[in-house]
Amino acid sequence: MKKLFIIFALVLLVAGATIGAMKWFGLGPFEQPEMAADMEKAKEIEAPQALFVDVEPLLINVVQAGAIATTIQMEVKLESTGNENIIKIKRMLPTYKDAFLKDLHAFVPRMLSELGRLDLPTLKARLQLVADRVAGEKGVVNGVLIQSVLDTPQQ
Repeated sequence: MKKLFIIFALVLLVAGATIGAMKWFGLGPFEQPEMAADMEKAKEIEAPQALFVDVEPLLINVVQAGAIATTIQMEVKLESTGNENIIKIKRMLPTYKDAFLKDLHAFVPRMLSELGRLDLPTLKARLQLVADRVAGEKGVVNGVLIQSVLDTPQQ
């Protein structure tokens, strides 16, 4: 009988310690669902929504052998987050377009002579570098989206 009482006391002690630990760490039935909901709301707030600014279509004339070989028209959007960055981009939109045109007039003919085609991932990376250079800092333009490319050969 004495042994039975000791075993019962030990089981109660272990059960009490387990319940205390679960309550202390917020596990099992003692978990606070409000805390999980707050964490999900914080994650939603942390991820800002991407905003896009349209750039006028870029027309690039590719000159080979003293004549216009082809005309390439590109529609580009600049991706950014936050209203402050959008305002900066819209104020400097003519500067962005000018820098894109200057760079593409030199870069596209070299790409066409080396590859024989336009490589869109390379163009996107190149336009991103130009956009960062124009902005003067990284993070103003998060991405450059090339929506369409129209290649019109001259005859």
